[in-house]
Amino acid sequence: MDSNYIEKIAHLEEHLTSQIIGQDKAIKKACSVLQRGALKLSHPDRPLGSFLFVGPTGVGKTELTKCFTKYLFPGEHRLIRFDMSEYQNKEQLEVLLGDGTNAQGQMGRLFDLNRDGQGNLRGGTILFDEIEKAHPDLLLILLQVLEDGRLTLRDGTTLNLRDFFVVLTSNIGASEAMEMRKSTPETIERVVFSLVREKLRRELVGRITEMIMFERLEYDVQVKIARLMMEREVERLSGQLGMTITFDEDVLEFILIEGFDSRFGARPLRRCIERLIGNMLIKKIMKIKPPSGTLMMDEQKGALHLRAHGVR
Repeated sequence: MDSNYIEKIAHLEEHLTSQIIGQDKAIKKACSVLQRGALKLSHPDRPLGSFLFVGPTGVGKTELTKCFTKYLFPGEHRLIRFDMSEYQNKEQLEVLLGDGTNAQGQMGRLFDLNRDGQGNLRGGTILFDEIEKAHPDLLLILLQVLEDGRLTLRDGTTLNLRDFFVVLTSNIGASEAMEMRKSTPETIERVVFSLVREKLRRELVGRITEMIMFERLEYDVQVKIARLMMEREVERLSGQLGMTITFDEDVLEFILIEGFDSRFGARPLRRCIERLIGNMLIKKIMKIKPPSGTLMMDEQKGALHLRAHGVR
C-alpha cells in the first residue's frame, strides 16, 4: 500500500464534505468505516464495510454513495446499483438472480462488467436503494452477503464480494422525521432507528456495520447546494461551448423556488438548472449571439437571461 494511496484515504472526508453539502455528521460516520475498509482493517471474510443510509428523499444518500465510490474506485462499473422497488415479487426476483436453468440474471451480468482482464471482480460498491421494498427472499440473500462476503446466484456462480462496500438506503421514518422539526437531531435519530428495527429483519440490521441518519435540508443548505450545482453546470457548459458564463446570486433563490421540492429534496434541482440554463442558451445560439455573460433573473418573465459582460 503506497504512500500516495494512504494520503488519498486521509483526505477522504475533506473531499466528501466539499461535494456533499449539509451532511457533515453523516459523512464523518461513513468515513470511519470507509477508511477502515480501504486500508484493509475490516474482517477479511466480510465486505469492506456496510451501511444503512436512512433519511428523507433527496438529501444525499445516493449521492454520497456515488461520490465515495468514484473517489475510492476509479474506473467504470465500480458502482453496482439495484432499485429494490423493481424486485418485489418472485418473477422480478428471477429476472435479478436468474431462474435456476443456468440462465444468468441481471445481477450476474452487472457483476461481469466489474471484472478485470483475468475475470476477477475488481471491487467497488453495491447499492441497494429503498431496501424496505425488497422481496423477503432477497433480504435472506443479503444476510449471506453481509455475513460471508459472498453471493451464490441461481446458475451456481459464486461471487466473492469481500472487496466491495455494501450500501442499503431507506426512507423508513422519513415522514416522521420531517414532522419533528422542533426535535433535536439525536431525538429524530432514535425515533427513526427504532422504526428501522421494527420494519427490517433484526438479523439484517444486526449485520450492518453502520446505520447513518441523513438530516433534512434547511434553507441555508439548499442555497449552498444550488450554488454548487450551478457552478458545476456553468463550468461544464463553458468548457463544452467555449464560452464564459457567470451567475448572479439572485439567481439561486429563483432556482430554489423552481427546483426544490419538500417531497423530493434536492433531487429535482439538477434537472431544473439544466432546463433553465439550456432554454436560455437555445435562444442565444439560435440568434447567432455568443452565449457569454452573467446569468440574471428576469422577474417580469420569470426566467433567466444572459447579460453580456461589461453591460450594466
